[in-house]
Amino acid sequence: MHQDTHKSKIKQLLVAAVLFLPLSFFVWFYSATLLVLPVHWLAEWILTHWQPDLFKEITQNYYLLNVQTLIFPDQEFSQGAGKLAVLEVTANPMIYGYGLAVFAGLVMARPDLTWKQRLKQLLIGYVVVVLIQTWGVIWDIYKSLFFSGGPDAQKAVLEIGIDPNLIALFYQTGYLIFPAVIPVMVWIVLNRDFISELTGLGLTTAVTGKAEKNRKGTTHPPGGS
Repeated sequence: MHQDTHKSKIKQLLVAAVLFLPLSFFVWFYSATLLVLPVHWLAEWILTHWQPDLFKEITQNYYLLNVQTLIFPDQEFSQGAGKLAVLEVTANPMIYGYGLAVFAGLVMARPDLTWKQRLKQLLIGYVVVVLIQTWGVIWDIYKSLFFSGGPDAQKAVLEIGIDPNLIALFYQTGYLIFPAVIPVMVWIVLNRDFISELTGLGLTTAVTGKAEKNRKGTTHPPGGS
């Protein structure tokens, strides 16, 4: 009977996930301009305070972030004598934020949550994904400067003391690992009771504990005659 209940809940979760995940991705994509605003503000604050001699500001164009640096390459504009080109970098926070759509789909797919619990989990997930996106954007910018920005950008990055291997490592973790793994891990932690119930681990523990309690209750020390 318990196995049938577990199978029914798993089936219910899978069907709901299939329905909610496309909707979550739709809302996530079309709300991108608003969703990346905190990423814009946080990344700009970190970069302009951490390296004020290297970064001037970040502007937002829909969901894309345009980073204006204080690097002036030696090459001048072909038009306009005396005007120097300021090196700019564009970063796309969305490639680091798809975990929010997956997280939201899983939260909405769980059948026994109240709306208050759903909103709480969605808020936690959003904060986590904003941090993931900020990490990804920052190291994407450094990667673009060092590996694609030309010799002047390479020199500027080396002068601030960041190892290129460290840039590559942090970029890869922010691009390949964090967006895919961390949101799912957060969902698992927030819904560990539900997962335990689905897998039967919670039921097994409860039954074992009850049996142990009953065994102790029925065991009596031998009485003297």
